[in-house]
Amino acid sequence: MNVSYTARGFECTDQIKKYTEDKLHKIVSLDQLIDVTLNLELARGRFKAEMLVHNRNARFAAIESTSDVFKSINAVIDKIQKQVKKHKAKLINRKRLAPPRGTKLRENMTTGERMVTPRVFRARKQDIKPMSQEEALMQIDNAKESFLLFRDTGSDRIKILFRRKDGNYGIIDSEI
Repeated sequence: MNVSYTARGFECTDQIKKYTEDKLHKIVSLDQLIDVTLNLELARGRFKAEMLVHNRNARFAAIESTSDVFKSINAVIDKIQKQVKKHKAKLINRKRLAPPRGTKLRENMTTGERMVTPRVFRARKQDIKPMSQEEALMQIDNAKESFLLFRDTGSDRIKILFRRKDGNYGIIDSEI
């Protein structure tokens, strides 16, 4: 994080710089800041603090004028902190509301709700080979696939053998 200071009408001391950097660590924990510019000006007995903050996605700016330089810096950093929190909440909310990529939204005409239209990604042809359930188990153990379509030699029915999430196997039997 680059911090640049400009002071007009008075000298920017190391104490002011250290105080500012300590306060900026609150904001840095919220978001990754790239560049911070602090302009301090003494005019008519009032300290005006102007801060510009840049991060990867946005810019934040705040101006405050008080009778004490530290109060001005505090107020400016508080304003920037509120802006950063609001921006971060917008980004999180936008991600939460966005549908997964590749899906299309439909609106239900009666209720006005949005429904996600599912997509079929890849259809492929698979040969239905005649084999017993034991042979199908051995074949699915050797394969990367999580399911196997086969014709049971004992009952002459089409069955699907699939690997369950708990590591066991399940079978779907069809009736024709």
